[in-house]
Amino acid sequence: MFKRTIALILILLLIGLAASASAQETNRAGLVVMLVDGTTLIRCVEFTEPEITGFELLTRSGLDVETASVSLGAAICRLEGTGCPGSDCFCQCKGGGDCVYWSYWHLQDDQWRYFQAGAGMTRVQNGTVQGWTFGPGTPQDALEPPPTTFDEICAASMVAPEAVTVEPTVVATAVPDPIPTESSSNQWLGYGLLGLVVLVAGGLLLARGRKGQK
Repeated sequence: MFKRTIALILILLLIGLAASASAQETNRAGLVVMLVDGTTLIRCVEFTEPEITGFELLTRSGLDVETASVSLGAAICRLEGTGCPGSDCFCQCKGGGDCVYWSYWHLQDDQWRYFQAGAGMTRVQNGTVQGWTFGPGTPQDALEPPPTTFDEICAASMVAPEAVTVEPTVVATAVPDPIPTESSSNQWLGYGLLGLVVLVAGGLLLARGRKGQK
């Protein structure tokens, strides 16, 4: 019975440590936002979930985002002060003239592709890159984000101490502080679990020793 109890404790310890190590894995996705004056902001967003939505990628980037609820979910109205207020999200699409708003892009096979579905309906996984540009909203006229790659975005965001310029259309690039993750808290959880198992095992050994003395 005693051996079975020790074996069970060891199994629980291994399961707990494995879960803790898995929880510490961090995924990253790239984000490119090109403002109306050509200024391009890049973000490397970290997340611990297996995947998030394109909307969550944008809202977790640290950028100033203003949205409005529409039939397909949340519409992006204004980013970093560029665009329309949430109360009148498509203010530049009135009067029968050119419609100007935030167009949505996915980087696929190193090529930007215009995406018509809402950001809340798309899935973002490790290595994904998405973009937003302010300008004509039709697939034929929309402004494509500047050429880039996931490695360029996340490497620049992690190591660059100053602004980074992405060729050929970028004017300036803002680099954020790394987004905090839950790895440290998960690490302490693993230590706590280990300590608890050690205490329980020690108590069982002590109790068995006393019983043997009797």
